[in-house]
Amino acid sequence: MEEKETKPLTPPLQDLGECKVVWKEEEKTKVGRGKITNDDVNFVYLTGEKGTVIVNKKDIIAIKAAAQEE
Repeated sequence: MEEKETKPLTPPLQDLGECKVVWKEEEKTKVGRGKITNDDVNFVYLTGEKGTVIVNKKDIIAIKAAAQEE
């Protein structure tokens, strides 16, 4: 049987560059724009113009990366 090398569907979160993160917080939907500076098992650290926000991964609805220029 042939073994195929598999790649993850998405790059590590720190490699996304500028992105938009949407998450739920209490009964509201929040949006943050910036760069993901770190992530661990439970949290994502998003740093933007207004500072750093720590978002629980369970609350994240979507992450959209900005278009990469090549």
